[in-house]
Amino acid sequence: MPESNLMYWATQKKPIPLSEIGWINTTYLGSASLRCDPMLIWGTTVDVEELDVFLDEQRKQRRTFLTPAHVLVRAVAESLKQHPEVNRRVIGRKVYQYKDVNIVMPMLQTSTGEVDCVFMRHAEDYSLDEVANFFWEAARERALNVAEDKKREKQGSTFKNRLIQFGRKLRLSWMLRTCSLGFAVGNRFRGATRWPWQQGLNHAGAFVNYLGFSGAPPLIAHKPSSLPMNSYSIAVTMGPTEPQPVVIDDEVVIRKQASLFVRLDHRMVNGNQSAVFINTLRSYLANPQTLIKSEDFCEQKRAA
Repeated sequence: MPESNLMYWATQKKPIPLSEIGWINTTYLGSASLRCDPMLIWGTTVDVEELDVFLDEQRKQRRTFLTPAHVLVRAVAESLKQHPEVNRRVIGRKVYQYKDVNIVMPMLQTSTGEVDCVFMRHAEDYSLDEVANFFWEAARERALNVAEDKKREKQGSTFKNRLIQFGRKLRLSWMLRTCSLGFAVGNRFRGATRWPWQQGLNHAGAFVNYLGFSGAPPLIAHKPSSLPMNSYSIAVTMGPTEPQPVVIDDEVVIRKQASLFVRLDHRMVNGNQSAVFINTLRSYLANPQTLIKSEDFCEQKRAA
């Protein structure tokens, strides 16, 4: 489970040797200042027939309500654990290894329409149940905060409300004027985490987004957006489930498929490494029962 202390270093002290990165990635690393786009985007599909069955079974057996988003987070965390070469980030012109698997996931506030980003540190240590509980608890806390804000607003133009509104305007104005400097410093220097707002911006290696919510249109093409921050070395986006014709044993059958888009940093990984990582991720999503087995194996290993 995550540590309670706030101040920590998200990456290892020494950078990855250039000899380990390779000459192609080094070329991207050295030319980034020339405004080239070093991001590699891989679009594919995932067979989710087993995922739907798995979720139905788990919802009957467990108290926690599991969703495809929770499975996606767990699958990304386990895949990054198995492929540490993807779990790195660029600082200046050097590549650093993340110590842990840190994930950020956007979460929609249905009552306000705004999106909050939830930061999960040590994601590789969470079981599927713990992932679900973590995000449900985060959603509950944000809902309570929104309800408290609405309750306070109904009180009218009190001194406290005016002070809070002024503070929010001041904060947004400060963000507008200092973001470019903050991104430049965060991309160039290796710093420790001291404040909570740093975590989601500067110390999360993976950005995980589930767009398979009710009412979402088919996701045929997708370019994951990116803040000008090198910490998001990988972005994983999964779309809604759709019945599609696929070929199995030389026969065309209808199967449930979901689109999957992965953005990776070519300054650290090449196409072959990307493919290996994505195949691992697709395997977990297509066979989610293996996530439970990996948790059981880790528990047995700890007990031994």
